[in-house]
Amino acid sequence: MDLISSLKRCEVFVGLEDSDLEKIARLSSWHRNTYREGEFIFQENVAAKDFYILEDGEVKLVVGIYKEGMNAATQVAVDTITKGDVFGWSSLVTPHFLTMSAICVESSVVLIVDGTELSILMDNNHSLGYEVMKGLVRVIGARLRDLRGRFVGKEGQSLAGKYDLIE
Repeated sequence: MDLISSLKRCEVFVGLEDSDLEKIARLSSWHRNTYREGEFIFQENVAAKDFYILEDGEVKLVVGIYKEGMNAATQVAVDTITKGDVFGWSSLVTPHFLTMSAICVESSVVLIVDGTELSILMDNNHSLGYEVMKGLVRVIGARLRDLRGRFVGKEGQSLAGKYDLIE
């Protein structure tokens, strides 16, 4: 698994020296998993354990919206994850609970690392941790801006498609 190349493509790791990327790549919990179209990678409102990088495929982040008089939530797409994007950032941020669910729009390959192991590395190497958190803030900020744009109708490209509403 060529993790260094994959890490270099992620905005969260922009600004890190090669030596820092090597430290991250040496974490023992890294593994790769494949998911089928329509399969959930994780569900919202559960403990966040892992941090994910999409290596191939497409994933939608969705949130459950409860409407009055309905017992089940309607799943609404919040963002689309494409190659090189990260998700599952809640594994790095207290209180470590997932705020959204992730569902595969197509067959997807995902790189996964234990969030606790990555957090310990960040705690033990403050400059590395600071750079990762700056990258994480950029990602979260961009997602919030995109989401706000969709709510106020300024987003030129919609998330229309098969997984916008999942009953």
